[in-house]
Amino acid sequence: MSMDDEIARFRREQREALLSLDEQKIRAFAFKWNATEMPSTPVTFWGAVHKAITAKKDYPLDIRRQSKAWLTKHNYQSWDDGDL
Repeated sequence: MSMDDEIARFRREQREALLSLDEQKIRAFAFKWNATEMPSTPVTFWGAVHKAITAKKDYPLDIRRQSKAWLTKHNYQSWDDGDL
């Protein structure tokens, strides 16, 4: 498998995991690709998820906005570039 194919596979799996908002699916994705566990504290875990979603310009705008709203409510900074 070429590096481009591997990157495309990573992005597909990342998108599927993040947009599912399924905690177990997201944790499995993170462990598969990073061999590390995500934070165990719920607010920290979801903060990381929502930050990642806001940074993805190719994700649906409404979902990115919902993630930004979650981050704002919980006193976290968004990773968007000002487009939300």
